[in-house]
Amino acid sequence: MTMANRRRGEVPLTLGQECYTLCLTLGALAELEDALGAGDLAGLAERFAGGRLAARDVIALLG
Repeated sequence: MTMANRRRGEVPLTLGQECYTLCLTLGALAELEDALGAGDLAGLAERFAGGRLAARDVIALLG
């Protein structure tokens, strides 16, 4: 198992017995903007800051 490199923005995630390393990239942000119709980073931040996520938002995040 490799350790997440927090300096690179990586974070660890454990689901059951499986361990994953997640890293949000600019490409992933662009895909989220498109999938959620946010338009830009500010729109994406506003959408998630409200604390109300639709099921399609979660699907887009977990992809």
